[in-house]
Amino acid sequence: MGGPETPAVIFRRLALAASVFLAALAPAAAGVEGVPAFDRLQNMWTSVSDYSMTIDAHEVLGDQTADSELHYAFKRPDQARLDVLKGLKSGSTMVLDGVDRVVAYYRRFSFFKKHGDAREKDLTSLRGNGILNPNFGDLVACFGAHKDELRQTDGPAVDGEATDEVALSYQHDDCPVDSATDRGTITLDVLDIARDTGLVVARKRYAGNEVVESWQLSDFKINSGLTDADLR
Repeated sequence: MGGPETPAVIFRRLALAASVFLAALAPAAAGVEGVPAFDRLQNMWTSVSDYSMTIDAHEVLGDQTADSELHYAFKRPDQARLDVLKGLKSGSTMVLDGVDRVVAYYRRFSFFKKHGDAREKDLTSLRGNGILNPNFGDLVACFGAHKDELRQTDGPAVDGEATDEVALSYQHDDCPVDSATDRGTITLDVLDIARDTGLVVARKRYAGNEVVESWQLSDFKINSGLTDADLR
């Protein structure tokens, strides 16, 4: 047996015991077990028949930037309309015509219509986003397909709403509706989900350390009874 412990050894033991005790009392780190915020979003989506929202979007491509305000409406199974309210292509409307075809027109001259592919440069944003990208069905499906890669933390307040942040690190193939510009470029996709409503209120997409796409979402209307006429 060794001799009696010195005061220094006793102090170190007490310090270690105190640190363990305090760690047990400390609040949990921002990370949580599983992704309950995404589970709630995924479950909610199954009961959504139609929805509309306003999107304030900011995009970066090299030394170019673009800001726009959009109104998006969707009705199951595959009807959608996108109105550009401000920014690039302001005054234009795009209506989904089939799986990936679009009828586009300027609202002041709606009798002149352009038919084209939903991914055409003339029908999309600076980074190639268009009517296909705000579809929450596709978004939820992509995140759900890589659920083991999702991480949830406390999110920022968005317009005064507390959020949970769900991040998908791109260790997989791109999401099916990603634009050609985003494919192989996006490294992280982050959703801020409101704790009160369970709705996505912001989205940020990163290329490395740079946020190249950000959306702020508002004015949600869920299951409001959108008709075919609303989506023309």
